[in-house]
Amino acid sequence: MKVAYVDHAGDIGGGAQEALLDILRYVDRNRVRPLLFHAERAEWLRGVDLDGIACREVFPAGGALYEHSREQVAGFTTRIIGALQSVGPVSRLRKTITELDPDIIHTNTLKCHVLGGFAARFSRKPLVWDVRDILPPGGARNLLVRVARVVRPHIVAMSQAVADSLADAHCDTTVVLGARPLDKYEPVARDPVLAAELQLPPDAPVLAVIARLTPWKGHRVLLRAMPEILSRHPDTCLLVIGDTGFWEDDYKQELHTLAEEMGCAHAVRWLGFREDVQQLLALTDIVVLPSDTEPFGMVLIEAMAAGKPVIATRAAGPMEIVNDGETGLLVPIGDAGALAEAACTLLADPTRAGQMGRAGRARAEEMFDISRLVEQLYGVYDSLSGAG
Repeated sequence: MKVAYVDHAGDIGGGAQEALLDILRYVDRNRVRPLLFHAERAEWLRGVDLDGIACREVFPAGGALYEHSREQVAGFTTRIIGALQSVGPVSRLRKTITELDPDIIHTNTLKCHVLGGFAARFSRKPLVWDVRDILPPGGARNLLVRVARVVRPHIVAMSQAVADSLADAHCDTTVVLGARPLDKYEPVARDPVLAAELQLPPDAPVLAVIARLTPWKGHRVLLRAMPEILSRHPDTCLLVIGDTGFWEDDYKQELHTLAEEMGCAHAVRWLGFREDVQQLLALTDIVVLPSDTEPFGMVLIEAMAAGKPVIATRAAGPMEIVNDGETGLLVPIGDAGALAEAACTLLADPTRAGQMGRAGRARAEEMFDISRLVEQLYGVYDSLSGAG
């Protein structure tokens, strides 16, 4: 069957685009013939091997569709409505659907759920919404629910928490837990050259947070925890892996200022976006995800696949990934003291930390490999196409 994957992102993308690329790479071409409908000059596709995939540019580059962060979405309902009133994207999508005649439309982002939803409805094609966010109460969420009731997608939810958040849309829903190709994160040897480049002392404890620099990821809480961690483990270094979107440069500066105020700037390495995450994980003792809210937490899977213990907040997604006390530790949201205590507990007990890392690797292999995800997608597609 032919499945058209639809994504509007025009910049370097993020977790949603990385997840879509994993699907495109790992679906069995004997079962699914993928098509890709994307934005003009999409940065996240630069250098990606798309051999054998029919691609079409259906969204304009830049513009209001792309310039707002996740937090801002709820305040920009009028912009989404404005996008709907501009029939160009829907018309182009519908025309492309008519041209390539996919069996199923699979949309990958909030705005594509809306725009692609109407295009699929007009084209009388089965629709899958791949939902990875939990929107806060308000305009954008209400709009999404109203659209869902009209276009009737089959919702593929990244976690049970995501599924529960859209229960009032009353759509068929399948929970397909987020997953990664685990071989990309298998444990590798520590690279002393990279460690020296990052100015990491040979025996220094290393924490890492791997996340886009955006307020809901909780970097501020981690920086506020650092003074206590450093008081008990003075050589600790913190790797901050990730960067802001172009709309959040002020937040990046705020974090740098906070590190100075907390007296921990000397311990922090600001690394930006990196391609060598596997090698950086090899230098890391504990991976921390201190999110204020978290629909899933893909980085936790990457860390577990690398055999690293994790510390995360008791947000919705991490509670479905981390077995507290077995593969890592869960702490209350926004509690810098509890976060510091959890980090110090594991740094003081390397044996326990190692046991957690090994248990995490086993759990990742059991629950979160990309092969499991694509098999579940086949089931969804078959049910919609009548092949199941």
